[in-house]
Amino acid sequence: MYKVLIVDDEKIIRIGMRTIIDWESYGFKISEIASDGEQALQVIQEQSIDLVITDIKMPKMDGITLVKALKEQDFKGQIIMLTSYGEFDMARECLRYGVHDYLLKGTLRSTELIKTLDGVRPKLKQLERENEKEEVAENKEDLVCIEQVARKVLGNSENKIDGKAFIRGYQFLLIKYIKSKFDQEKNQDKTLINYQIAIQNIITEVMPKQDKSLVIIEGDWCLYRLPIPHETPYQEVHKISLQIQNLIKLYTNIKVIGVIGRTVYTNNDLQDSIKKCMRVTEMAFYTGYQDILKEEKINLIKSYRLKEDDTYERRLYKAMRDGEYAQAVHGLEAYIEHLRKYFVPQREVEISLDRILQQVILDYGIYLEKDRQHLAEIIEQYRKSTTLEELQVLINELIYTICTSMEQVKDKHYRKEIVEIMEYVEAHIGEKITLTFIANQVNMNESYISRLFKNETGMNIINYINIRKMEKAKELLKEKNMIVKDVAYALGFEEQSYFNRMFNKYFGVNPKEYKKCVNENINRSL
Repeated sequence: MYKVLIVDDEKIIRIGMRTIIDWESYGFKISEIASDGEQALQVIQEQSIDLVITDIKMPKMDGITLVKALKEQDFKGQIIMLTSYGEFDMARECLRYGVHDYLLKGTLRSTELIKTLDGVRPKLKQLERENEKEEVAENKEDLVCIEQVARKVLGNSENKIDGKAFIRGYQFLLIKYIKSKFDQEKNQDKTLINYQIAIQNIITEVMPKQDKSLVIIEGDWCLYRLPIPHETPYQEVHKISLQIQNLIKLYTNIKVIGVIGRTVYTNNDLQDSIKKCMRVTEMAFYTGYQDILKEEKINLIKSYRLKEDDTYERRLYKAMRDGEYAQAVHGLEAYIEHLRKYFVPQREVEISLDRILQQVILDYGIYLEKDRQHLAEIIEQYRKSTTLEELQVLINELIYTICTSMEQVKDKHYRKEIVEIMEYVEAHIGEKITLTFIANQVNMNESYISRLFKNETGMNIINYINIRKMEKAKELLKEKNMIVKDVAYALGFEEQSYFNRMFNKYFGVNPKEYKKCVNENINRSL
């Protein structure tokens, strides 16, 4: 479909030219209208026009001046003049500047216009063929440079890139393969190269006239040259990009995010644009992976590095110690909002949240003893998550589960006998506590108090004793002058090896590893 620009200062003529024929049925489409030569030049600078149909006499800039200006600018399209009686000499003068023909607008009929369009069509087709040949020849050198630059940047090469200018401007869609920690471990050798054929076929389906060689894949990155801006409006570019992204997800069953870069004119422009787009892909960790992002989003990413400030963490841990679920969740939300405000790099956020998750499990995982399967499911889903929202939901779920269990264990609204048992355990935590000792203390049958304790607290009495001893063990291990052996003996364990096994059973790490982890956190906060 050839694009037509109508230029005339008379509104009635502009309307008449739009409706005189069904332009599209003859292979033409009126893209724009202008009321004078200056407007026409501006339109031609902003978009591709194949045929200009212009009046001769107009205010500001007349048709003859417009034709001369187009010739000076090396306009490749065709021009048809609209003239009135008495303007034939001026119309013939325009023929010397390459105008195809002129029409008498006062008596113009549809048949005459169609005949003129039939005459100009072969010239436009010839121009198309010439442009295609020139574009292939001219673009070949550009595309070689583009691929070299792209592979260096996407491959994190330190090699210097020269500032060569391209023959024209280019715009790209950068696609990143998103992997969770689970994916990285399970498919550590898999990259977008494994999906290269599928991606090329998808792009061919969306843009059948585009050359497959314009798809560059390097590791987990894919760079695709989009239709150049002056040929396609941004809304269409966004639509094409989103369609490509969604089809890749659909047919390959992998998660990707796309970023539309700015128009680039040199190697240095391209290098800078790709680096910024790579940085922008990290924003999807905050926003999700449904829409296409734009390079200009880089302006929203503030220059900030996550500081070693444990204020949020200390508030969270205090709320956890107190069994205050609402306060713990509020503390986590405040921390998440702090991260969102600055778009802190994903890797730093993951390290911080991993530390929080690990510490919560180390300190309070003991309360999930009867629900280890649920804990395992939370951890697995956490490792499969790729957005901050998903991570936050799972940490919230873990906090809720732990706080609920803590509330059940620490609830003081038990009958008198149960309270006596709990007080006895606390008072003799450093001794070897047996069911017989407890039975004698409360003057009850061993079998009866076992059933009673289970019914009241939801756990058996031996497990409760072990939980309290392990909680005390954590407190003692935080003291610098207490070694593992001393802690074991202080809690009534005759053999350190048995203490080590029990500690590992409840917390998933041995006492020595826990003490090391605690010391590292203390040193970091100083």
